[in-house]
Amino acid sequence: MQTSIRGPLAAALLLGAMPLAAPLGANAATAPEAQPVSVTNTQAARVAYCTLLVDGRARTKLAIRPGKTWSEAFAPRREILLVCDRATSLRFGPLKAGMSYRLVETEGAKIQLAEGAGA
Repeated sequence: MQTSIRGPLAAALLLGAMPLAAPLGANAATAPEAQPVSVTNTQAARVAYCTLLVDGRARTKLAIRPGKTWSEAFAPRREILLVCDRATSLRFGPLKAGMSYRLVETEGAKIQLAEGAGA
């Protein structure tokens, strides 16, 4: 009689466990793909010194030379901010994944972030 109980019990456990595995695979398949964020320094002679903040934490210190572009891929759900020396505001952002930005020089040798490809 133990054999007859184990068979249906094992089948019920297997069938009960299968629906748990399906949602995990579905969530992994629908995870957003990382997209690049790029920042170009359009200043003629000054290096742009910035700190990259991802989800509220300092991740990377950047030194973007004139005419050069920094780029890295991020998931769209991440909050990406840029804090730069000589900036017109305390922080730039949140930056959107899949977008390109440019640092532009303004009055008083300050820099400002603008959307669009670098010139």
